[in-house]
Amino acid sequence: MKNFHIQAPYVFLRIWGFLFMTIFCLHAEPSAFDAGKLNSKSPYGLTESEKYLLDLSKKIETLSAEVAKLKTEVNKAAEKSEGAASLLDGLSGKVASISQDAQAMDTNQSQQNTRIDELEKYVKESRELELANQETIKNVLTELTAMVDALSANYAALDKRVSALENKKTTTTTPPKSQFSANTSSEELSKEGEKLFANKEYNNSKKYFVELIARNYKPARNSYMLGEAEYFSEKWSEAIANYKKSVKLYDKADYMPRLLYHTAISFDKIGDTANANQFYKLLKTDYPDSKEAKASPNRN
Repeated sequence: MKNFHIQAPYVFLRIWGFLFMTIFCLHAEPSAFDAGKLNSKSPYGLTESEKYLLDLSKKIETLSAEVAKLKTEVNKAAEKSEGAASLLDGLSGKVASISQDAQAMDTNQSQQNTRIDELEKYVKESRELELANQETIKNVLTELTAMVDALSANYAALDKRVSALENKKTTTTTPPKSQFSANTSSEELSKEGEKLFANKEYNNSKKYFVELIARNYKPARNSYMLGEAEYFSEKWSEAIANYKKSVKLYDKADYMPRLLYHTAISFDKIGDTANANQFYKLLKTDYPDSKEAKASPNRN
């Protein structure tokens, strides 16, 4: 296509040269008559030579138009060739880019496969760990269930002991008349009772705690304090009974570790080792960081 584009002007010149030579030869002949114009729209009175010249002129015009058209087609073909070459270059660039993208995708796919293998390994390890943890949790729950059942049994036994202690008291005896004036506030009684307890006057402090319980003033704490007064008076069963009342009223108090510890010791003192062991265990389970839990013996 490129060679055709270069040779087209040369062919064109040759054609025009041939036509000019023909016209020159025709003009060399003398005209017998000088009539008619060749360039008019409807020439007349032409000689045979003029007619031939006119006809030849028309053919030249037609040929010129064909040559011009041919030249235009050649130029268009050349432009299309250049456009095709440019398009081919663009396509080559796109092919190269696609090739690079494909290589990058291969690399990414390899990395993804590696990542998937790592994730599958992690999931497998996590699953194995989860199964092991489930078994551990199952064992712990079993132990806790057994502990709760044992504590329920212990409290049932404790109820029986408290009932037995209460049955020993005369039920027909009227409650003793309060030794305190109704004008004395409960706050004052509480301060005085705890002051006597701090001074180890346990027997004197008891009546204050009994009065406060009767007034329903902080019954959980005052039941605990009465239990403490009984405990330090070495009246173990009475101490256990008051500790139990305190727990039933409020089992989230800050003195719970001490209450459980003294309950366990009180059971030990009356020879009930099984209940004592359960309370030691409960103390270590619920309050492991307390000083009472650390001071408690390790028993099965």
